[in-house]
Formats: sequence, structure tokens, C-alpha cells
Amino acid sequence: MKRKYFLIGLFLFTALIFATDTANNESVIHEMTIFIFQLGIIIFAAKISGMLFEKMRLPGTLGEISVGMLIGPYFLGSLPLSILGFPDGIFPLQTGSIPITNEVYGISIIASIMLLFISGLETDLKLLFRYLFSGCVVGIGGVIFSFIPGAIVGMFFLDKPFMSPECLFLGIMSTATSVGITAMILSKNRYMDSPEGVTILSAAIIDDVLGIIVLAIAVGIATVLKNGGEIAWGAIGLVSVKAILFWLGFTAAGIIFSEKLSRFLKFFKDQTVFSIMAFGLALFFAGIFEKAGLAMIIGAYVMGLSLSKTDISFEIQEKIHPLKEFFVPIFFTVMGMLVNLHTITSSVVIFGIVYSIVCMLGKILGCGIPSLFTGFNKTGALRIGIGMVPRGEVGLIIAGIGISNGFISQDIYGVGIMMVLSGIIVTPPMLTSVLKIKKKGTSVELKEEENETFEFDFYSPEKNDFFINYIVEYFDKEGYHITRMILDYEVFQVRKDRIFIKISKFPTSITFTAPKEDMHFVKTLVYESALKLQDNIEKFNEKTHLLEIKDSLSTITVMKSNFDLSNIIDPKCIITDLRSKTKEGIISELVDVLYENKKINEKQSIFDEVMAREKVMSTGMKNGIAIPHARAEGVDQTRIAIGIKKNGIDFQSLDGQSAKIIVLLVSSTKKDDPHIRVLAALSAHLHDKDDIEKLLSLNSQEEIWNFFKPVQ
Repeated sequence: MKRKYFLIGLFLFTALIFATDTANNESVIHEMTIFIFQLGIIIFAAKISGMLFEKMRLPGTLGEISVGMLIGPYFLGSLPLSILGFPDGIFPLQTGSIPITNEVYGISIIASIMLLFISGLETDLKLLFRYLFSGCVVGIGGVIFSFIPGAIVGMFFLDKPFMSPECLFLGIMSTATSVGITAMILSKNRYMDSPEGVTILSAAIIDDVLGIIVLAIAVGIATVLKNGGEIAWGAIGLVSVKAILFWLGFTAAGIIFSEKLSRFLKFFKDQTVFSIMAFGLALFFAGIFEKAGLAMIIGAYVMGLSLSKTDISFEIQEKIHPLKEFFVPIFFTVMGMLVNLHTITSSVVIFGIVYSIVCMLGKILGCGIPSLFTGFNKTGALRIGIGMVPRGEVGLIIAGIGISNGFISQDIYGVGIMMVLSGIIVTPPMLTSVLKIKKKGTSVELKEEENETFEFDFYSPEKNDFFINYIVEYFDKEGYHITRMILDYEVFQVRKDRIFIKISKFPTSITFTAPKEDMHFVKTLVYESALKLQDNIEKFNEKTHLLEIKDSLSTITVMKSNFDLSNIIDPKCIITDLRSKTKEGIISELVDVLYENKKINEKQSIFDEVMAREKVMSTGMKNGIAIPHARAEGVDQTRIAIGIKKNGIDFQSLDGQSAKIIVLLVSSTKKDDPHIRVLAALSAHLHDKDDIEKLLSLNSQEEIWNFFKPVQ
């Protein structure tokens, strides 16, 4: 109750401050205060909506755009809140082509530069050249079959010529490809390295390059038309040549001098510092391209592309990832705020539906049909076509450029948003379904890059975790740049100069992938690090008295934990009279009771993991207690089974006493499972001799279950 009154008081106090702060409404400080307040709301709205949509198994991007529409100036944002000092609303409608303040829109511009800079960094030039032919065929087909139909739909609904700014931008928005959603689906289905997967990624690169060139040309044409001039074909050619030469010139220079650029950045030594400096260069390039009459995002993409082939590119991606996590949700939310919900009439909705369908078909047919001539069959062509459908942030950035420069109206911007959202919603189920078709996507064997892969199988998640951490640290000490990515499994990209190694960590195994010529080196390094690890373990066993540490756990004064073990323990998984006469039999009984009550998915692997842990060192403690435990694959979350053996069983305990209370603890291999915390809570409950005697005196499952409830 006190908290409730405190919050009400705080709210009223805040309202009083804002309500009385009217004298300096025109001051810069006041404007910046409003901006900071707005930014805080956008951050919370974006993150909460993104998380909510992901819980509903929908893309978080969809939630961020939707909440932007909700809190924007065309809806809730312009509602008067005089009591809080916002008589025109928190996001008042601004005059001009942009309905939000310059400060808020400026944040979204920085975010768009960040997005395209990262897109450039993620561009795999080697992959681009390897699949240059199929990528070009698919990418060019996607651009042509999207741009022309997209512009024609605009001609039909807007009654404007093909070369009008509105139709040009409708065409350009339809050409964009954002494979972030596609890459996620390919990763989940282990299709990333398939012929279809790499063709989609390489085609998306070509698609982006062509789209950026077309955007540069269209911006030039639209600028002339907006200013009342006329565009002749000769002038169009001149604009096109200027855009292409400027783009190619800076791209070529960036790639040629990429190593020198990398050495310059490495001069700052600290990885975080040189990553921030790299983004600073992206901002600088963005300004140069804008001054040259091209879009800022093109300059950011060129800088990212220039650094993509250096050995610090993955490091930069990793270090600026927090910035990406900050800016990207803001970007999508601000893009949603630009949508005028009042203008979305039935005619606009019909326009948007037709445009969205045409854009989807343009990608599916425009990318799918050409792929049939590059070694893919109908199944592969369908996968490629659907994989190229999402527009995502690229489409939104192009739409944002159009509306901010007055090239397109609010209606057309809303149509573009509908197209982007439809691609985000439709692509995941469509692509997942075609990937599940049990059929190869190629009509001929495509020549694969000569990579080799070898695998270590550890049969144990703990051993696997231990070795991967050690091997990654070993590479780091050898001067390699390492980036960790989380897909459905962990991937470590290891780079130094021209050597590139991919390490994939699965639950109980690790695979190393590298070019054939580097594989001997990789195996040698892994072998040497494994030898070093084994030597360190032997030295650790010689110099460390593990039994003394274990004994100290039994002698420390422990406060009984408030962790509620009764939430984890099911009374049905308590055996009041164990029958087995061996340690193995006891553990098997406890595993069986978990399986019979559907607490675990299968028995054998869990039994093996627990016994493997027992071989390292017995889990028998003092005073008749044993807590066998392990992490294993056959369990979804932490589970406990309790067994009582009143005449005791030999468990190689510290004090030589027979174990009478045996608690089996098994947890999943997920990092958020509280395995150690539960283990510590069990130890606290079974530490005191009086408590142990009390537990042994209990006879029913319900009484034993109540024993593990927290002390009130």
C-alpha cells in the first residue's frame, strides 16, 4: 500500500514539474528535455512490444512498427496531456513532410546508417564472387521483375507516369531485399550452407548493390522532377553514370585500401575503440555521399563493404552489436510513427494489398525462374524465390528517404509499410514449409567450395563447454580475431589475415570448418591446444586437493536457503523405501521414477551422465547424504527425485558412512537452468544433523515434500 501511494505521489510531483515548466518552452534545453523524454518512451515501447510479439511467435520487428503507429503523432502521440505539460501531446504532429521532430527523426537516420554499415560488414565478398553467376542471375531477375511491376501498380492506382517520383519509389521499395528473417529460418533448419542458402545470400548482395544504384539514380531523377525540371533520357543517362561511377569508385578504393584502413584502425589497439572509430568512418562516408547527391545509406554500406574482407570485420560487428540493439528497435518504431492511420482508407488498403501481392510474386517469380537456368530444380527455385521476399529495414529506409524528401505522400508510405509487414509475416511459414520438402533443390551437382570439416564428439555437454571455451581462448592467445554468434547453436568465426575458420558448437560435439589448404594447420593447432589442456588438467589434479575442498563444503556453517525446492520436487518422484543394493541400482531407480512420471524424455543418456559424474568423484557427502547430479540432454528443465534407504548404501562418502538420503538432481544443458543454485539449496537443507534425522523419521511422500519448503 505504501508503494502505491509513493508511486501516485511521484506521478503527481512529475506532473507538477512539467505543468509549471512553461516559461522556457522555446529554449533549447526545453526542446532537448522533451526529446529525451520522447526517446525514453520509444525505447521502452520498442523493447516491450518486440518481446511481446516474439512471445506470440511473431517477428519482434512487427511489434516495433505496430507500437510506432500506436504512439505516433497520428494516433495516441498527439492526445493532449496538459497535466503532464504536453498540451499538444507527447509526440505532437509537426508541419512539413516529417510528422515528428527533427531530433527523433535524426535518431532514426543514425540507425539507418548503422543498419547499412552492418549490412556491408556482413557482405561476404568471397561468397559473392563464388556464386557471382547464379547470384547475378537471381539478383538481377529479382530487381527487374519487382521494380517494373511495382511501378506499374503505382501508375494504375495513382494515375501518374512511370517516371514520376511516386512510381519510381514504389518500384525501388519493391526491389529491396532483407535476408535477416530468411537467414534466421535457414539457420533453424540447418540450410544456411545449402546451395539454396548460399545462392539467396549472394543474390541478396547483388540485389542490394543494384538496389542502391537504382536508388541513387531515382533520387537524382526525383529531385529534378520535384524542382519542376524535366528529365531527358540523356540526363537520365548522365545521372546514372554519375551514380554508378561514384559508387564504384569509392567501393573500389575502399576494397583496395581495406588492409591499410584496417591497420589504421588497429593503431587504436582497443577493440571497442577501433570498432567505434569504424562506425565514425561510416558516418563520415554517409555525409560525403549525401553531399554528392546520393543517399547517406549508400556511403555507410560502402564503408562496411570496404571493411568486410579485413580480419577485424567480425570483431567490429561484435563490438558494435550493443549499439545495433539500441538503434534498430528505435528505427522500426520511428518508421511506424510516420504512418498516418487516418489516411489508410479502403482504397489505400486495396492499393496496399495489390502492391504487396505483386511485390511478393515479383520476387518469387523474378528470382525463382532465373535460378532454374543455374542448376536448380522447381523445389530449389521456389525456396530461393520465397527466401528473397522479405524487405525489412531496407524497404523501410527507402520509404523513409522518399517521405522525408517529399517524393512520396503519406498514402504511398502507408502502402510501402503494408508491403514490408506482409513480407515479414508471410515469409517464415512459407519458407519453413518448402524447406521441409524432402527433396534436393538442385538439378545438377553444384561445385562446392573446397572446405573440410572434422568433428569432435565429447558425449557430454560439460566436457563440450569446457573444451570450446579452452580452444577459443587458445586461438585468442595466438592472435586470432574471434566473433561469437548465437543461431540455433553457437558459432565462432575465427580470423587472422587470410585464414578463416568456423567452429560450430552443438550440445555434445564441436565441428571445425576451414579451407582444405588450412585444415592441416587447424588440426595441428587443435591438437596442440588439446595436449595443453590435458597437461593443465593433470597438473591441476596433482596440486589441488579436491577432497579437501569437498570436505570444506560439509564443515561450513550454512543458512537454510529460501529457494523453494518444493516447486521443483513432485511428491510422486519421492521413493520412501529404495530397494536396490548398489549405487548404480539406486541411481537407476531414481531415474526410472522421473521417467515414469514424465519428468524426463529418456532414461539411458541421463543415467550415463550421472554415472560419468560419479566416476570423476563420488557425490556422497557426510552424515548419510548423497546428491548424484548432472546436466543432460534428455531433460527440459531441472528435475529432482528423492530416495530414502534407511539401512543405507555405500556411496563412497567423505566420512565413510552409508548414504541413507539420496537426492538425484538432473538439469538441462540450457544455461538459464539453475543447476548450481538448486544444488546449493539442497546442500543447505541437508546440512544440519537434526534436519537429517527429522527427514529420516518421515514416512509419507507428502511429509518429505513439505520438508523442502522454504522457512517462513
